[in-house]
Amino acid sequence: MWEVKETSPSSALQHGHTVVGPVAVPLTPLSMKLVRGILLRAPGPNDLNPNTDVIFVGRKAVTADAAVGTGGVPLLPGSSIDLPIEDPSQIYVISQSSNQDLAWMGV
Repeated sequence: MWEVKETSPSSALQHGHTVVGPVAVPLTPLSMKLVRGILLRAPGPNDLNPNTDVIFVGRKAVTADAAVGTGGVPLLPGSSIDLPIEDPSQIYVISQSSNQDLAWMGV
């Protein structure tokens, strides 16, 4: 059974898409306060416009590899990740390929 610890009004729902490429960019330039966190999803093979490469998620200095200290968490096409973060502008994303899509939704 689910336990709801904190709720927020539906007007607090935020969402968008970020175009990801070989230069690290913030998930969103908007600073907002989230109560529950954020969901990131990379379109996969069953989506209309699937990604063709991995997106790496991390902080401002994130790199698109497994380098110790800078390599991001890999988000494969079709996969998603929940992050319990209050300010999504602190999340940066990068890929080795241009024009990858990253959908996000936060509350």
